[in-house]
Amino acid sequence: MSGQSKDELNERLASLVKAAPVMLFMKGTPSAPQCGFSRQLVSMLRDNGVKYGFFNILADDEVRQGLKEYSDWPTFPQLYAKGELVGGLDIVKEELETDPDFFKEFSVKNGTGGPGITA
Repeated sequence: MSGQSKDELNERLASLVKAAPVMLFMKGTPSAPQCGFSRQLVSMLRDNGVKYGFFNILADDEVRQGLKEYSDWPTFPQLYAKGELVGGLDIVKEELETDPDFFKEFSVKNGTGGPGITA
């Protein structure tokens, strides 16, 4: 790793995963995903009206490598809710199949309004 110590990187990752109530770490951006899994997860979030922040891991190799260790999850995309790892595409699909209201509290469709970060 270049500029940051491991502690500094972990502090940065800890704040990044909490940058929005739902954070997506993906390859590319929501408007231009760079892999099929990221594209599918963006579609799932969009279909459920979820407000989310995102981070393009291809733009920052320290975050890309560090997050794998931080989350103990080797692949991307990675989805976080309230600072906790939900998982990758398969896990999110399973969560939605088990509980269709899984994203309800983060949805712009639930009518509660309030501030949010959109990508």
